[in-house]
Amino acid sequence: MFVVFTTLRGMNTKSADIAPEVRTIVEEVDYTQVLSVSEPMNKGDRVNKGDLKWIDWPTEAVTTALITDDAGADGSVMDSLLGAFVRETLTPGDPLVMSRFIRAGDAGIMAALLSPGMRAVTVRISVDTASGGFIQPGDKVDIILQEMIQPDSEVGGSTQPKFIATTIFENVTILAIDQSFSNNPEGGAAIPGSTATLELSPRDAERITVAQVRGDLSLVLRGFSGSSARAPSRASSPSETEKSVPPLTIYRSGASQSVAVRGN
Repeated sequence: MFVVFTTLRGMNTKSADIAPEVRTIVEEVDYTQVLSVSEPMNKGDRVNKGDLKWIDWPTEAVTTALITDDAGADGSVMDSLLGAFVRETLTPGDPLVMSRFIRAGDAGIMAALLSPGMRAVTVRISVDTASGGFIQPGDKVDIILQEMIQPDSEVGGSTQPKFIATTIFENVTILAIDQSFSNNPEGGAAIPGSTATLELSPRDAERITVAQVRGDLSLVLRGFSGSSARAPSRASSPSETEKSVPPLTIYRSGASQSVAVRGN
């Protein structure tokens, strides 16, 4: 018994002294420079100098769709994207593809800038009705309807026309002035224009189309502190809208007929 015990004990001791050999294998990984953004960018943002940067990406994970630094160190790839607009939210560290950008002049640029469910509506403007021409794409505005109300002579009272001005929309996004989709590069210089393209809901697009026929529209610039980054446009309350926009009068065969403008 003693001999057997000693043998087994010796065997256990010998087995414990032998530790498995651990080898550290360092695998060399090749990297390729791909394009990414320096800071988060939202849909509709314009690409400026400093918004893009090169990051290292495993070469084996690089696809043909990614934007690589094949053009060399002259920065021509970055330069080609300056002034382009972002189609969707971009996050630093994510590799970029060309389909995430759209350049001014490309087909579908206006549709790419629109928020989901919104419509682009163009209205006539002038320097006098657009804050002296200082309204630029991306700004937020209120829209005022100025119209003349002709009293009904059959009711009695004064027959003098009445002029009223009512804010019919608030916090509306300017998508473009004429065919310009971006701010004036002069930085704050006025952009005289004859048309402004607005982002409105389908129902509000109908309302502003009628409003253009009824009178003159003025765009009132909102300050940054009074504008919500993603707040949609909203019309005035139903009672206020109906009060400021009376029924249309249609003449058929010499007889007049009042037609109510659809409200909320």
